[in-house]
Amino acid sequence: MPFDQAPQVETAPGPNWELPEITNVKIQSAAFTPTSLRNFEHPLAAVDNAVEIVVSLKGPMPIRAMAPVLWVGGQRLTESEVVDKGGKKMRFWALDPPKLEEGAPISMAWMNEPPASVVATARGIAQHQAKFTYKRPK
Repeated sequence: MPFDQAPQVETAPGPNWELPEITNVKIQSAAFTPTSLRNFEHPLAAVDNAVEIVVSLKGPMPIRAMAPVLWVGGQRLTESEVVDKGGKKMRFWALDPPKLEEGAPISMAWMNEPPASVVATARGIAQHQAKFTYKRPK
């Protein structure tokens, strides 16, 4: 009977959490000073010889509860901040620069996700040359 059927439920599309493409990378030595927090002390100490990596993006970073991380080879950089009002530039800090390998590929992923190269290898996709690689600042 037609009157026994429920109306079709309309669903909204899920959010697009795809990370924007990296368009440029600027690497330099800089002193890291943790931002002051309102209700408690910052867990990180200041570092005089840190490496600052500013990543320019094709579009703004999607807002979500999970933070982006920058992978420099096998090193995951989690300390970051947005640099511009449009959300298209992010600064990541390497607080232990000797761990970064010269020529290591640079990629972004969400926190607790592996770098794109690991995902590609697991899926059997051939890896291509990284668009950006790490060069030690002078």
